[in-house]
Amino acid sequence: MKYIILVFLFITLPLKAFESTNIQLLYSNSFDGNSFVYDTQDGKKTTLTLDHFRTFSYGDFFMFVDVTDGKKFNNRDTDIYAEFAPRLSFSKILDKDLKLGALKDISIATQMEKAFDKGDHYRAFLYGLGFDFTLPFLNVFSLNIYNKTDNINSDDTYQITVVYSSQELYGLHFEGFVDATKRDFSTQNQVLYNLDRIFSIDEKLYVGIEWLYYDYDYKATRSKTSAVQGMLKYSF
Repeated sequence: MKYIILVFLFITLPLKAFESTNIQLLYSNSFDGNSFVYDTQDGKKTTLTLDHFRTFSYGDFFMFVDVTDGKKFNNRDTDIYAEFAPRLSFSKILDKDLKLGALKDISIATQMEKAFDKGDHYRAFLYGLGFDFTLPFLNVFSLNIYNKTDNINSDDTYQITVVYSSQELYGLHFEGFVDATKRDFSTQNQVLYNLDRIFSIDEKLYVGIEWLYYDYDYKATRSKTSAVQGMLKYSF
């Protein structure tokens, strides 16, 4: 219940400038690595993702929920995983322009990760600082540096998260993120084509591919996966 309350709190905060929501459908038969986190017994997996971002008077809020279908190594067919990431902007709180060169803003960055499964529910809490930059050809470039604690590992770790999204060129753009800790490295990168250029629809419908890469290497345990997924993305 507390997670539902948290989400409701942030998605109902008053808007100041912008909000965006999209639904993504992804499929691949190449999840055939040895990663307990991502891979499946037969390599096949379908993912439905709800993705939401909005700004509010004192910062911004991002969340996503993944619902995956594919038989995991623990014989589970369906998993639900979510992340909630509110940030408080120093420039908004102080009502002061903090731009310095390419640096646009600094935020107090927090994040909660939650797996909604049976048994030991994975959950993690992160806190740190976020840095937003204005760079050529990019709509978004954000660097977040966190301390991360979770209920699976006994020791905390750092996490460095980079988020990026390019401007559109001839209907094409790329977007993605990188997460790096002392235990693992993951990145998901999408190349998408805007079908509005063909069908002239009011909402934005994209088609493309996503490359997912994950590498865990910690305390003599190593696992890795690399998968290319076909995807549809509907943004409204």
